[in-house]
Amino acid sequence: MNPADHNDLLTLAHNLHKSGHNYDEITLQLREKGATETLLQEIIEKVKAFRFLKKRKNGFLCCGIGVALLIIGCMLTLLLYSNGSDIRFVMYGLTTIGVVFTFKGLIDLMGW
Repeated sequence: MNPADHNDLLTLAHNLHKSGHNYDEITLQLREKGATETLLQEIIEKVKAFRFLKKRKNGFLCCGIGVALLIIGCMLTLLLYSNGSDIRFVMYGLTTIGVVFTFKGLIDLMGW
């Protein structure tokens, strides 16, 4: 199989994955196009690696947002407390949202 066919099959696999097909359906489509078993395994591994890379990037973004919310919540709580204002919304609201974002990012980073 020449490199052009390999690139075409890889592009087809990425497009199928983006449109929501699972790995079995992608394998079936690639077999219909004439891909060998070794080529199928290689392409599926590349699609999985691409998916995990995208998920990892999303995980770092969510962790960053979560940590930023936690820091902002802490600073606002300290500021409001020193002024004698109500701290419940900032302390509980921002902390909860920050923890949720951080945990979601950690789950994405671990690949679950």
